[in-house]
Parts: sequence; C-alpha cells; structure tokens
Amino acid sequence: MNLAVLTIVCFACLASVIGVVGLVVRDFFFRRSEAVGIATDEAQPRLRRLPLARDAVPRTGLVGSIDDKFEKLIVESGVPADGLTVTMILILSGLVFGGGAFLWTEDGLSGIIGFIVGMVAPLPYLSLRRASRLRDVQSQLADVLDMMSRATRAGESLDQAIGLVGQRASEPLGLEFRRCARHLQMGLSVTAAMRALVHRLPLMDVRILATTLSVHRQAGGNLALTLERMSRVVRDRMVYRQQMRSVTAAG
Repeated sequence: MNLAVLTIVCFACLASVIGVVGLVVRDFFFRRSEAVGIATDEAQPRLRRLPLARDAVPRTGLVGSIDDKFEKLIVESGVPADGLTVTMILILSGLVFGGGAFLWTEDGLSGIIGFIVGMVAPLPYLSLRRASRLRDVQSQLADVLDMMSRATRAGESLDQAIGLVGQRASEPLGLEFRRCARHLQMGLSVTAAMRALVHRLPLMDVRILATTLSVHRQAGGNLALTLERMSRVVRDRMVYRQQMRSVTAAG
C-alpha cells in the first residue's frame, strides 16, 4: 500500500473529525450564550436554534436545485444544525466508509464507492425524521387550533394567542409557534411569519392556517369561530385518514 495515499486518507478523516467537532461546539456555545444573553422568564420554554433555509427565488441549474432540496430537507427535518454542519457530517461519514473500504481492499474504486455510500447513508435518517416530524405536527394541529380559538375568544390578540400556543403546546409544533412569536416580536408582519412557518412545515393544513391568519390580519373577522371550524375540519380529516389506513391494513 502506498504510504502517501494512507497518509492523505488519515489526514482527511482527522480534519473532518476536527471540523465536525468544532461546528458542534460552536452551535452548542452559540445556543448557550443566546439563552444566557436574552432575559426571559425561567418558566418560559427557550427557543432552540434551527437552520433557516433560503426563502428567495429558487436557484437555477442542477447544483442549485440539489442545494435547495438539501437545505429544505434539513429545515423540514428539524435537526438542530445548519447546512454546513450536516455537510461536514456527510463528508466525515463518506471518508470513514471510503477510507475503510480502501484500507480493506486496497482498491481505489472500492474507496470511491465507499465514499459515495457513506455520504448518502445519513440522508435516509433525515428523511425519516422529517416524515415523523410532519406526522407529529399533523396530529397536534387540531388541538393547537382549539387552543388558539379559546385564547382569541377570551379576548387575546392574535400575537398573544400565538405566543400562548408556543408556551403551552408540545413539540414540535410548540417550537414552531415560539419561532413565529419571536418573529412577530422582532417586527415582522404576520404574513412574513406565516410564510416562514409554511416553509418549515409544508403541510396543506398549515398552509390554510397561514392564509387564514394573514387574511384576518388584513381584513379582520371572527377569528375564534374560524379557528374552531378549521379545528373540526382538521380533526375530521385526521380521523378519515386513520380509518383509511385501518381499512387498507385489514384488506
């Protein structure tokens, strides 16, 4: 075996490990300093830092399309890491698989195939995490709509209702509403906050909710009654899906 090639492989693996550890430590200390720097009530759940994908016009070309889909997968999966950290993890996985295959077989083609397999291996985990997260959001949405309806019926404003849901709802939907409440506190409009919510949760029911809240902020109306009716529709659709899955499984 060529000693120079072995040295290069070991150096690449070591550099990737150092890079991944550095990015993880950076994210950890950033979240810690952010939590300490912001004066909040101890009883209020803290907002976890999540990656923000590009909301701009989709980029053209094959590389731009793949990059957009990769960032969208990271955002929708809800992993507490940005695109650079996930990319470094993929490279490290590829170097481990590829380097192991090369050292085992002493064949360059096997090392290249192992590197490709290692980079692709973590992607199914992100896809499964995204699917599980969206299912949890779908199951929580009806209860969240009922909570918002009761809050607005009690005299709370839309911003206060969103903040209340963020504090009392369970994860992952509670985290998303805390992000919306933080956006509203920063001065963003309801339309912009709802657009970001739909970007992170690409569900039809969430899109309908975002449109409803945006229209209410512009035109007004009985928001409590609208949310109550929407909650019934979402719950009926969820029951219908469960019955359909049961009938299909029985068949």
